[in-house]
Amino acid sequence: MTQRILPTWLRGSALAVSVGIIFTSALSPAARPVAGESELQARVQRLEDEEAIRNLLVEYGRLLDAHDLAGYSALFAREGTWSGSFGTARGPQEILAMLQKSMGSASAYDPSKIRSIHLMTNISVHVEGERATSTSKWTNFGRTDDNKLMPRLAGHYNDALIKEDGHWKFLSREAPRDIPNPETAAEAGKAP
Repeated sequence: MTQRILPTWLRGSALAVSVGIIFTSALSPAARPVAGESELQARVQRLEDEEAIRNLLVEYGRLLDAHDLAGYSALFAREGTWSGSFGTARGPQEILAMLQKSMGSASAYDPSKIRSIHLMTNISVHVEGERATSTSKWTNFGRTDDNKLMPRLAGHYNDALIKEDGHWKFLSREAPRDIPNPETAAEAGKAP
């Protein structure tokens, strides 16, 4: 085959053999580095997973601020746990009940009546297949009686995440408060 596609002056020479090998390898789909393709696919998947997890973290704050407690609790895996100043709960239904007890029932979203917002920063995500870990910072801002913005609390999140039914969910989320420092073990999310 090499002899047929090369010019007459190259036929039979060592250069012809080298050029023929390179040329036919470039044309042959079987000669493409499959490992490189799967490595690229794995890198793209990891980037997509990291972005999906970042979006999950932001959605968590948005739903909490909008007082969409059902949507918020649905961000947790079937066996997902939340631990923080409200207490500790496992699974979306238990988390929803804990939030309703602490925050009241859900009401229609009205931006003019929001009492506080969450700002999430310093997000770090580490994906390992269908599981991941993440750390981030949170700051809670409140509305004063004279309609001013006031920082109230700050802390961090320690997350374990799992891909469940094709979507990233919280497997565990700890939300310790850093400023002001917790006064009791219960406030720190730890059993007494």
